[in-house]
Formats: sequence, C-alpha cells, structure tokens
Amino acid sequence: MMESPSSERGRQARLVQVAAGALELAGELSIPQNARGIVLLAQGSKHIEPLSSYSLLADALYEAELATLLVHLLTEDEEQLDGETQFFRFNVSILYQRIIGISKWLTVNLETQNLTIGYFGSGATGAAALIAAAERPDLVYAIVVGEGRIDLARPYLTRVAAPTLLMVRDNDSAAQQMNREALQNMPIASETNKKVESIASSAGLFEASDALKQVAELTSQWFAQHLEPIV
Repeated sequence: MMESPSSERGRQARLVQVAAGALELAGELSIPQNARGIVLLAQGSKHIEPLSSYSLLADALYEAELATLLVHLLTEDEEQLDGETQFFRFNVSILYQRIIGISKWLTVNLETQNLTIGYFGSGATGAAALIAAAERPDLVYAIVVGEGRIDLARPYLTRVAAPTLLMVRDNDSAAQQMNREALQNMPIASETNKKVESIASSAGLFEASDALKQVAELTSQWFAQHLEPIV
C-alpha cells in the first residue's frame, strides 16, 4: 500500500503494522531527528482521497521536524466493497474508532510514546478526526482538517478542545460559513488556537498543486506551533 520508502526531500520512511482496535493496518512511519510531535495522516477511501497528496504533506511535516504516521484506515477488502457500495467512505463511526485505536498504539509504541499527537484529515476522514478528538480528548493535541465534511461531526463539536485549523476554498462561501460556525461551537479558550484558513483554488485543495503546497505549509506551521515532546 505504501510504496515509497523515502522522498526526494530526504524523508526516511518505513512500513509498520499498526494496531487499530482489533485490526492491524499497514502504515508508513517517518521520524526525523529531534521530532517535536507526530501527525497521524489518516486516509479514508482511496476512491476519494488520493495518496499522493498525503505523501507531499508527510514530506513537508518531516522538514518541520514533525514525525508522521500515514495510515489507510480501510482494509483492502473494505476498500473493494467501498468501491461497489460507498459504505465506508462516509462512515465516520468506523473511521473515528480506528483513529482512536491508532492513537492508542502511538502512545505505547516505544518510538512514538513520547511524541504528542496531531490529527490531519480531509473530507469525511476530517470529520472522523474531530469526532475522535471529542471522544478521547486526552490523546490529541492539535487538529488540521482540509475541506472536511463538518456536517458529519456537528453533534460532537462542543467537545473538541484541541487547537484546530480548518481549511476551505476561498470560492466556497457555504463551506466557509459552516467551518466558522463549527469553530464557534468548539470550547477552545484562545482565539489563536482555532482558525479557518481560506485557500485560493479553482479545484479541490488536494487537486491543484499550488493549493496543495499552501495546505502543506499551513499544516506544518500549525502542528509545529502546537505539538511539543512529552517530557
């Protein structure tokens, strides 16, 4: 599933087996020297979330001295079924539980247990990340969601306390309004810890190269600001 052991930018990555509750999922783990935290790059259905954009994000985060764990949340059988039925791609109940399971693994894995955890997700997986943060606030220290299906997480937003950055296209006024309302519902004390960022893009944030580069830069800055090693 994860084909590239390293990147042109020098990111060293290796395949690991990650426990997600009762499942084991393949993951790509990258840990730079003096890592200040680790970002769980949670990929949902491959039919709507391209792997290439996550690899670029992992490169940018590595340069910012942040470790990454890139995990596809569905098994191959589930992915095939999703292609036929679309059952899994918007099933945030399944996705958020797997995010929590992976986070628990990170807290006991010897290589990552001293690193604070951040969540990155897009679409329905972004909503699942917010739900996971609401259900287990002790596991996550910062969140970034790009073009998230905020509507799928709405009942949980009043319990999301981790610093949260939401990113939307600048020409999608409905999404901008929904994301601003979502932040207002979150009990995050400091206004500097919650933000909606508008990004110029005629296509999706993960389709246009200029937009994706900006997403990677803003994501790296957010996690570098909010993740610190556990001492």
